[in-house]
Amino acid sequence: MYSHKVLRVNYTTYDVRRAQDTINPFTSCCFIMLSACDDQLSKYSHPFWYAQVIGIFHTWIVHSGPRSKSLSQQKFDFLWIRWLGHEPNYCSGWKACRLDRVGFIGDNEDSPSFGFLDPANVLRAAHLIPAFAYGRTDQFLGPSIIRHNGEKDDWLAFYINQ
Repeated sequence: MYSHKVLRVNYTTYDVRRAQDTINPFTSCCFIMLSACDDQLSKYSHPFWYAQVIGIFHTWIVHSGPRSKSLSQQKFDFLWIRWLGHEPNYCSGWKACRLDRVGFIGDNEDSPSFGFLDPANVLRAAHLIPAFAYGRTDQFLGPSIIRHNGEKDDWLAFYINQ
């Protein structure tokens, strides 16, 4: 397994030009957005999901199962991420004149707080602004190696910059 320092994501801008985001898990440029795969008809639905990239990896695998088409080595890229969830009772959007707000989620059976993701699913980097007024917390994750610069806790919430 090989670790990488940065991930570059190509995307198309609003005026149909090409651009590129650089995601680095060791800086503040470590948040990503991807298309939501849940029920968009729900009252609290949002078209995007957000996550913090903790690690960028690739490995070489050989698929030898019954549905295997080749026994040659194949490169497999993946991201180690920490999910952020939308606050369901928070009124936001253009009509409310407020930025959307997300926060780290706790681990439960319905939605794990950590996971792995195919980099091809990443739409682009996300700019999340800490909600300083809500302070910091360690209720979702105790002391951990995934935090940088000696931090002992996380921001309770983030605003999604549009």
